[in-house]
Amino acid sequence: MSLEQQQQEKEKWALGSLLLNIFLTALKFVFAYITGSLALMAEAIHSFSDLVVSLISLISVKLSAYKAKDFPYGLYKIENIASVIIGLFLFFTAYEIIKEAFFEEKPREINHIEYAIGVMVITMITTFIYSRFESKAAERLNSPTLKADAEHIWADFLASLIVIVGLVGTMLGYNLDKYAAVVVSLFIIHSGWEIFFNGLKALLDISLEKEEIEEIKKIVKSYPSVIKIKNIRGRSAGSFKFLELDILMHNYSLRKTHEIVDKIEEEIKKHIPNVSSVSIHYEPERQKGLKLGILVRDSGELADFDSAIKLKIVDINEDGKVERTVEENVKPENLGDKISKSGIDIIIATQHPEDFETRWKIVESGILVWETDKDEKKAIKEVIDSWEEYKNKEKKDDKQNSSGD
Repeated sequence: MSLEQQQQEKEKWALGSLLLNIFLTALKFVFAYITGSLALMAEAIHSFSDLVVSLISLISVKLSAYKAKDFPYGLYKIENIASVIIGLFLFFTAYEIIKEAFFEEKPREINHIEYAIGVMVITMITTFIYSRFESKAAERLNSPTLKADAEHIWADFLASLIVIVGLVGTMLGYNLDKYAAVVVSLFIIHSGWEIFFNGLKALLDISLEKEEIEEIKKIVKSYPSVIKIKNIRGRSAGSFKFLELDILMHNYSLRKTHEIVDKIEEEIKKHIPNVSSVSIHYEPERQKGLKLGILVRDSGELADFDSAIKLKIVDINEDGKVERTVEENVKPENLGDKISKSGIDIIIATQHPEDFETRWKIVESGILVWETDKDEKKAIKEVIDSWEEYKNKEKKDDKQNSSGD
């Protein structure tokens, strides 16, 4: 489902909730007036608060997709602001119910209790069905506003159930209204706290869930080109998630690195729902020194790409000294792949590769092929001397440019 389709569906559910609450509020107010039921009047006030909340939900869902010059990242957090407001409305609703139950000076005389019970049964059925469907839609669309609204409607269902118990008790001669009101208030306060706290956490940029972070790490580490994940930062805003990654990668060419990073981003968005953007900052494995690769024959002499059976990898420090040498067995058919993933800067061989695929992988990885007929020690010295000469020239040019400025 595209983001546009998700937006349209969220708006549809928010509008449906608004229409449902208009109907229930009007129904309860009319029959509360006809029957004189205090419990039904309290429920009408409760539904009126639902109506206000639904209006906030609809407005916030519409505004959350809005983008402008002053809000280049969108107004996603309006959904979280709406969730906080909905939570506050739930607290207010609980307060109203308790006030009606315990501080009403003069108890009302109830007429036609069966009408009141009938209205509450209709309310129960409609709120139960709608809240369940809206809750599932909220999970599918990852919308905190729809989830908050579904919880609020579910609280209305529970309140309706308690009111029915109170009305039936009244029919039997027992005054159960105030006790029912306390139970309803506790349910509403619990829902209100969860909705309020979750909305507040998103506004304060709380991190993504631990499970999601671990899944992201698993995706990134599945790429051999990634050496280390230095940092992961993620946050939620409305229905969407925003992610920032700092990773260490092998010394590939800029084009190859960018291609890998794009694939990582696509994979994350594929497996983690509702990720709006992934910002990946990547650094090369080494920013100093030099890594040489040397193709060697069985006899120990330098080889070309077709006759090499070993690859020596030599690390050169900034001072031009050999720090470490590692030797690996290789096969001509996978040599290009091996070299391109080894982080080598220069590969020393008796001649350039003839196979196009091998050539392309080496070029794509930004590796220089140093063709020579000298022996291994002389070839390494030749490369280091040329590298030192290049560095000195670079320093000289920088010095001239600085003095020119």
